[in-house]
Amino acid sequence: MKQKIWTTLLLFFITYYFSAQTQDLANLADGELVYGQILYTQESKVYGYIYFFDQGKIDKENEKIEYVILDKNLNKVSNNTFTRKISRFVKRKYSDCSLINDNEILIKYKLNHPAFSLTINSFNILTIKNKTISPEYWYKNGNIVEIPKTFKDYRKMMKHIDYSGIFYVDHKHNSIFIIEKSFVKFGSNKNIRFYNTKLELLWSYEYNPVGKENNFKQLTVRSISNNLIYLLESQHNSKYPEEFKIVALDATKGEKKFEYILENNKSEYSHTLYVKEANKQLILTGNYSKYSKKTDFNLDKNLGYYKIVLNETGKVVSKKYTQWDEFKSKIDVDKNGRVESNYQLRPIQFFIFNDGSISILTEKYKPAKEGVYLPIPILGDITKLATTSRQKTTDFILFNMDASFNNKSISTIHKELSKGYISDYLFSQYIKNDHGVAFFFIDYLKSDKTWILGVNTIIDGKLKEETITIYSKEDKFTILPMVAKEGYIMLREYNEKDKYNQIRLEKINY
Repeated sequence: MKQKIWTTLLLFFITYYFSAQTQDLANLADGELVYGQILYTQESKVYGYIYFFDQGKIDKENEKIEYVILDKNLNKVSNNTFTRKISRFVKRKYSDCSLINDNEILIKYKLNHPAFSLTINSFNILTIKNKTISPEYWYKNGNIVEIPKTFKDYRKMMKHIDYSGIFYVDHKHNSIFIIEKSFVKFGSNKNIRFYNTKLELLWSYEYNPVGKENNFKQLTVRSISNNLIYLLESQHNSKYPEEFKIVALDATKGEKKFEYILENNKSEYSHTLYVKEANKQLILTGNYSKYSKKTDFNLDKNLGYYKIVLNETGKVVSKKYTQWDEFKSKIDVDKNGRVESNYQLRPIQFFIFNDGSISILTEKYKPAKEGVYLPIPILGDITKLATTSRQKTTDFILFNMDASFNNKSISTIHKELSKGYISDYLFSQYIKNDHGVAFFFIDYLKSDKTWILGVNTIIDGKLKEETITIYSKEDKFTILPMVAKEGYIMLREYNEKDKYNQIRLEKINY
């Protein structure tokens, strides 16, 4: 499935003050704050936060970095400094930080050298209690090895890397696993490899034994449960994929537990895909359109929503495809999911709850006919934004489906017309033991010249809406909303001129 994921970063002005638990990032450590990351448990709950501060060069070949770890209540739990090699020829960029367990964090980077067209993934393992950090490693031709310490050796190794890897974490088993990425021959990557945190190989799974340019498989990770890793495997025999199937692997042995073909060139439909395990069953859901291997799911020909439930052995428990006619008693919609003024109901998120019910968040959307796509909302003259692109979004429409995938209700979350960027949606988090969800969006009220943060919760299919006013003309601040512990949102306020850089937790009312 070619699943588009719309993410939105936010810049706007604020002097609205809250009473909340705070932490001053400007005084948290010396040096320049260069990266921050939310740390999640395997259950997608917030464990805490990690920040990195660049304290400058020690000499021509080394730099000093300080990390600071906060818990979910913004209390400092660990910090230390470390040195690492630098080179003006090698560009290193933070890409992600993942919690392996309560004591270890995987810090991931992307390494690039202008002389090569390769981007190599590397990592450290940080130990929280002992305040230590491992050497920097990468995956090279089937093995995890320490990266070269000199530029000469680095350049030499770059010439002989056939396979690199993309790194993932399995919290439940304190493991790191790698999906190979081939640099020598398109489609020739073969393996998934599982390692413990001592970087000892636990098991290997060969998913692409043939690996020819006209006959190969590709994998993406879609979900990790307590015992299984769910992968989306695509089979390619030509320019376009011929088949998509769900593959479930035993996380302790690497054995295939089952596979389920979602679509192939004999299928009636093309699908988008959202995956979650609930009550030892795997729920697949999304939108669908008539099958086309060239375009995959086509929003212009959107036929509705589907839900497929698989048991522990991969057998179908239930399967249902809705059509837009089924919703016409509650919303004026045509056969391809268009509403008034020819707006499309573009899917934003599918929230899958523990009881098997699903809430589907859509946004009224019109694609750009001319001009340039702007990926993020940018403050300034709103009329100028309209001249650069005719892409438009407006109200959210929420579909609440019961466990049998029958529609219980449809709600409209009103917001202003936005022009020039992809979506007003920000992020979400499950609450109430995955029986509810909180989700957030940004909106600009033109009549009041005010920015608001939309805070919405769905609990047992019931929607609650709240807004927070977050704009003033007098003082200029930058604020970035972020996911926080359950029942809260974190707001980061930043003013470079006044050296003000603060994060605060705000409680959500539900």
